[in-house]
Amino acid sequence: MLRSLMSGVSGARGHQTFLDVVGNNIANVNTVGFKKSNVRFQDLLYQTSRGAMPPVEGRGGVNSLQVGLGVRVAAIETIHTQGNINYTGSDTDVAIQGNGYYVLADGENRIYTRAGNFTLDSQNKIVQAGTGYRVQGYEMTPDPTDPTKFIQGSSLSDISIPLGAKMEARATTKIGFRCNLDSRVEPVAEEEWNPYATPPVVPAEASSYSTTTEIYDSLGKAHELEVTWVRTGNKEDNQWSWYAHMPDLNGGQVVGRGQFSFGDDGKIVTTPDPNTSITVNFGVEGAEDSTILLDFTGGSFDKETIEGVTQYASPFTTKGYFQDGCKMGTLEKFAVAYDGTVMGSYNNGQNVPMYRLALANFVNPEGLTKVGETHFQESSNSGLAQIGIPGADGNGVLVGGALELSNIDLTEEFTQLILAQRGFQANARVITTSDQVLEEQINLKR
Repeated sequence: MLRSLMSGVSGARGHQTFLDVVGNNIANVNTVGFKKSNVRFQDLLYQTSRGAMPPVEGRGGVNSLQVGLGVRVAAIETIHTQGNINYTGSDTDVAIQGNGYYVLADGENRIYTRAGNFTLDSQNKIVQAGTGYRVQGYEMTPDPTDPTKFIQGSSLSDISIPLGAKMEARATTKIGFRCNLDSRVEPVAEEEWNPYATPPVVPAEASSYSTTTEIYDSLGKAHELEVTWVRTGNKEDNQWSWYAHMPDLNGGQVVGRGQFSFGDDGKIVTTPDPNTSITVNFGVEGAEDSTILLDFTGGSFDKETIEGVTQYASPFTTKGYFQDGCKMGTLEKFAVAYDGTVMGSYNNGQNVPMYRLALANFVNPEGLTKVGETHFQESSNSGLAQIGIPGADGNGVLVGGALELSNIDLTEEFTQLILAQRGFQANARVITTSDQVLEEQINLKR
């Protein structure tokens, strides 16, 4: 009878743990980034009364006689399935869609979490709300050879967003043109217009097209640069002449002119290079003179989909789509992109990548150790953290302005609650029944 009593005790103890786990899951149904746990049971050792015997001549084999000694909790598994994404609209909230964990620092140690309820502290650092642990990422710095590009750092650091910080005024150094010059227009003979006047004289009936682009001097003052294209030469040459002037500067200062042609495929001929630099005298405004590259081919910019100016039988649409100058600005807000880029937005219209959030992945996420506050730490069975960026090396992507909810399914948890309750009750009955049998044994002497 003692064996059944102890089996009942082990069963009651195991199902009490089952209840504890289910209760913790239900308690955290609204905890951001929480990952539920499941209990796995395993039977204990068996007492063998008789071993198994093999078949012998004239008689079959006999199975062993074994009595089980109860149950134990073999494992409490953390289930790292995706939780639902809830949009909050807060710039500092970020959710992970897919694999990975945010990297946080609490001084010298690193911890990991799926809870992206972040905020800014008094030092303008992004921290986890409620704990103050600092979110880690890679700093983005301007490319010294091309200020329009940014380089990602190689080491993790705190993410600092200095709201209210100023961006210095930046003079325009590049303008990129794209879209179409109409191939259906007739060329204009060179003698019919004067490209050397200020501004050049183009007859009203000329086959020309003009567009205006806003550029900036070194003090951040905006100016208009007007570029005009005129079809010249023979029609089969597909040749165009252009000139650039400043309508609001020195009575319409001409700052550059040139020519280029197109092939029979409608694409610009790049030999010789049609891109050219112009020099603008801003001295009358108290600013430095500027040398500006006019890019008609799209080759000077790191944008895969841009082909520059074309010549097809379609209306004129050519315009400046990009220029790298700006007036002075102030950092007003920021947002997190799907690839983890923290993009700062200035009130001068400039958007600048400042950091990239880091994500950590593990060979065995179930081996991570829960340390409370929806945090995890490495363990000897989780493997080392593989730290990278969102969208690469198996990491998921980020959803800005949203939070990942817990992966608790209340229907499932209430079902598990019933199973735990009934299991505990059944084992309690085993204990009381064994007690009654022991009482009967004691009363045999009476």
